[in-house]
Amino acid sequence: KPGIVFLAALVTITLIGPLAVHMYIPIMPTIQKAFSVSTFLTTLTFSLVLFVMAFGTLGYGTLSDRFGRKPVLMFGLGLFVAGSALCAVASSFEVLFAGRLLQAIAAGCGVVLARAIARDVYGPQKLAQVIAYITTAYVLGPTLAPPIGGAISDLFSWNAVFYFATGISLLIILL
Repeated sequence: KPGIVFLAALVTITLIGPLAVHMYIPIMPTIQKAFSVSTFLTTLTFSLVLFVMAFGTLGYGTLSDRFGRKPVLMFGLGLFVAGSALCAVASSFEVLFAGRLLQAIAAGCGVVLARAIARDVYGPQKLAQVIAYITTAYVLGPTLAPPIGGAISDLFSWNAVFYFATGISLLIILL
């Protein structure tokens, strides 16, 4: 039977989506000023993540059925690392936009695959309890991410939020 580390991995995988979406909210005004872009463009980099992430979830289930859960999950997490790192080093709005798109494509993997893996591993007896933990993480993520993103940005800079996301996603891959 899988232990607490495995469960922690499933829970943290679920946090990728909320991390990508909601840590960005407090740095949006700073992004707008840093790149001298309109409110529309800054907001687009937020709303587009939600849109792309929603459609990405449709693909991850099918891909994981065909190629296996772990390879597809590692691909998604790797893509998230790449997108976060690209955002962290962005010297133009276009590069930031590309990084946000990569994050969005990748963010859908955690939501879908954590549940699929839980179903595969825990079976019907323990599935409800594990899904409750996963759902709790998914609900708490949007609540905790903005203050964390704001604090990181206040202490360091706007791009530190993306360095943090890169580091966290690398830790999740190792976990």
